Amino acid sequence: MDGRRVTTLQGLLKFAIEQGQCQDSGGGTYDEMDHERKAFLENAFKSMTIDVMEELSQAISVLEDNSTSNAQKSNALNLIRDHIDNIDFANSFVKLGGTNILIECLKSHDKNVRIAAINIVAEMSQNNAFCQKHFLEHNILKLLITYLNDNEDLVSSSLYAISALVRGFEPGAAELIEIGGLELVVNCLNTSFTRAFIKACFLISTLSTEYMLVRDEFVKLGAFEKLANFLEVITDFDVKMEALLRAMAELSQSKKFKPDEELKGHIIKTLHDIISQNEKLPQCEEIVEYSNTLLDKLI
Repeated sequence: MDGRRVTTLQGLLKFAIEQGQCQDSGGGTYDEMDHERKAFLENAFKSMTIDVMEELSQAISVLEDNSTSNAQKSNALNLIRDHIDNIDFANSFVKLGGTNILIECLKSHDKNVRIAAINIVAEMSQNNAFCQKHFLEHNILKLLITYLNDNEDLVSSSLYAISALVRGFEPGAAELIEIGGLELVVNCLNTSFTRAFIKACFLISTLSTEYMLVRDEFVKLGAFEKLANFLEVITDFDVKMEALLRAMAELSQSKKFKPDEELKGHIIKTLHDIISQNEKLPQCEEIVEYSNTLLDKLI
């Protein structure tokens, strides 16, 4: 079925019709099929449909069972994750009482269970003010920032979830400042883990774009200088350098931005080299754009 997940009978029938032709011995479109064949197809489709709310309820029951193994919990969480990218199912999961058991999983000693739960929080919160507000009220943001000095997978997943909880949701950003989360995000720039570093850069740049106050706080916390320590000349597209330059360019827009003269000279030279090496490469268009934006603020 071309990889798409269809969860309703209507969706399955629509899928079949979209294909233009049902593959049977006689060929022909769905509308041209006789009653018996249509009935057979509809019954087959009914057997393939799933009751999402029932699956979510069963998954919650598995997680609530104290005898459930960590492997079974991970499987249940992955099943939940299959559905909660749909905003209606995400909100229904909350209304089914899934939050308390999700918090327990966030505190699990098992790494896989914890990461699966963090990713669920992230995906439920994406552009979903209901879940953002709900999770904020349940202190999940405070819990997530405690994982920012852990292993790479936990740090990366936690940054992803923190981003989802605060982007486009001002109370979340205010809470992140109040609980000292910005400093912990800046500390993530010291990591040797590339994936976590990129996510930290992304969070810094996106929050700085949305909230001037947050941008100023990042500058006061020395985020720009930390980023500058990793700035280097590249000769082709580099996702880490693109994320870094984007964050530096955004931070340079702050009124609090006053870089050290010696550091400024080093950055300017490096930026000129980056531009000259990559300005003719289509894949480096944004890298060059961020470099020019930053140069405009430094020269």
